Amino acid sequence: MQRTKISLTMLAVMAGLGTLLSGCGEQEAGKPAASSSPSPQTDANKFATKMKISMFNQGTFNAAAPIPPRDEDVQRQMLEKAVNIDLDMMIPQAGQATTKLNTLIAGGDIPDLLFLKSRADLAQYYDQGILADLTPYLDQFPELQKRFGKDSWEAMSYQGKTIGVPGYDNVNGISRSFFIRNDWLKKLNMKVPTTPDELFEVMKAFTEKDPDGNGKNDTYGFIGGMNKEGNLQTYGFDSLMWMFGVNPPSAIDVIDNKPVFLFIDPKMKEALAYINKMMEAKVVDPDWVTMTTPDLLDQKLFKGKVGFMIRDARRLEPDYQQKMKEISGEVPEWIVIPPMKGPYGDQIVERKSFQGNSWAISKKADKDKIIRILSMLEYLFTDKEAYPNFAYGIKGIHWDLVDGKVKNKTSELSKEMKEKYLWVDHYRMPRRGDDAEYFSFQNPKTAEAFTNNQKYVGLTLPGNILTADPSDTLAADRTRFINESLVKFMSGKDPLSNWDNFLKTLDTKFDMQKYKDTAVKQFKEAGLIK
Repeated sequence: MQRTKISLTMLAVMAGLGTLLSGCGEQEAGKPAASSSPSPQTDANKFATKMKISMFNQGTFNAAAPIPPRDEDVQRQMLEKAVNIDLDMMIPQAGQATTKLNTLIAGGDIPDLLFLKSRADLAQYYDQGILADLTPYLDQFPELQKRFGKDSWEAMSYQGKTIGVPGYDNVNGISRSFFIRNDWLKKLNMKVPTTPDELFEVMKAFTEKDPDGNGKNDTYGFIGGMNKEGNLQTYGFDSLMWMFGVNPPSAIDVIDNKPVFLFIDPKMKEALAYINKMMEAKVVDPDWVTMTTPDLLDQKLFKGKVGFMIRDARRLEPDYQQKMKEISGEVPEWIVIPPMKGPYGDQIVERKSFQGNSWAISKKADKDKIIRILSMLEYLFTDKEAYPNFAYGIKGIHWDLVDGKVKNKTSELSKEMKEKYLWVDHYRMPRRGDDAEYFSFQNPKTAEAFTNNQKYVGLTLPGNILTADPSDTLAADRTRFINESLVKFMSGKDPLSNWDNFLKTLDTKFDMQKYKDTAVKQFKEAGLIK
């Protein structure tokens, strides 16, 4: 089962769009290739009568892009031809999607097909009687069911019914890359570390043995940080904790039919002891307490005085390489390495993002319309010949066949050409989250790191299906206490000998049992606990 970590404060499911979008270009005269897939959408008899479908598409990757006329919109033409529909697509302005959709619903003008950004929205609109139950129809679409993993479909389940289709893949395996100074390793005659102990020795050498050769005590083995709310997630320290199979502030797994709260698991104590050992050895840049934004961590990367960091693999791209040269006077030999294999066998770059976004269908749609919409989605997400036309853009402009293989040309386009066809971003949803060609990386090492990291994207954690308990008035304070305590333990401000007191305080002052009971109840409702 695949899940990911959640916010204890909200316990609401959210999924970020955070993808690297490519631009657009000029259309050539050639028509897109017709599908050869034997799926329902190509059955001419089944779709003999044209049907009008209205789509509320807040899943676009560029809400500001205008919708082109039908005769210029290649992707729209493909969708309409594939299942014989007249597609009326609405793109809400950024930040106004919820208001616009609620206005349409209040007026009784509910779109046939809706893209929703969170599972919370999906459940809410279903409870309001707005969305259809898709359970009776999905068995007719085996290719669509195979396109997304079990965890993604489980996220579409609510009250024992499937009420949505996964919206699109989230992107993993790029933002949490393990960067290390290979030139420093060579100078110190050391190998790429593969375990926590080896990593510690490398960080210690990077701190103490003058790897940059300037005769000064000005280098460090590692730097991480935490956001302004005191949350350790995404800033590096949490990645070190994954070596021990745990993560803050509220990652929850299900093992042996029981919920396991990884932020208070005994292995978390080991993870904190490891980081505290780093602090005591002074291999951590003391500026870590001020690293409250990704930009600040990037500055440390560019300056080249830290030998090991957790950063986005796109920092290998030419633009970032140029920043390194401007700031430090050189381009350090940063390489992306596999994550360390921890004492319990964990080797994790990050956890697979939760499938929060979805396609839902209006309850007003009759059986024939539901089948037609699902047929369109199956074509959109599973037709191999159509895939590059949606994921990359227009053939001959954004991509082309080179030696029989698809080559993304977006990065080669001029600014004017990209702006001319911004609207292709309305249709990029089928792009796979592990498709390096989609990103059109300019440095082959970026693509290599992205591809290699896919091996170490851990399973999504089941805690993501949990929704907030309105009666849990201590949720925010509990989260704050957990975060503050973890930081104190790892920094040494509070000795780990007080770990049991920490757990006791969670129970007595912050009613941890109520939180546990809520998790068990919702896991049982979801069928994750019997």
